[in-house]
Amino acid sequence: MDDALRVLLVDDEESYLETAAKIFRRKGVDVELCSIGRDVVGILREKKCQVVVLDLKMPGMTGQEVLREIKGSLPAVQVIILTGHATSDDAAVCLTSGAFDFLIKPIEMSHLLDRIKTAYDMWKLSSDN
Repeated sequence: MDDALRVLLVDDEESYLETAAKIFRRKGVDVELCSIGRDVVGILREKKCQVVVLDLKMPGMTGQEVLREIKGSLPAVQVIILTGHATSDDAAVCLTSGAFDFLIKPIEMSHLLDRIKTAYDMWKLSSDN
């Protein structure tokens, strides 16, 4: 089984997705993009991403709803919440719902990449590889 790091970036801000994807691809990370919460689980099943970087505030499904759906369907997938609009209650709910980490925008891309790599290591430990 191919277990090279694949990240799914989920955010309703298309410009943020494109910018982050360019940076990660330059660092050798395989990146998929999604701007609609209800599409996330299907993309994860198809593309076999191990780590999701998920915005909290999106139209349609919220990040919390998407997180619950991911953890219900694909519990080994590691989810990092990355948001510019959050409360401590949001962080508590996400972390108790299975998020690997909860980070606030703006964030240095190098720090986010470090957290993604740590989440990927956790995925390797929790999956049947």
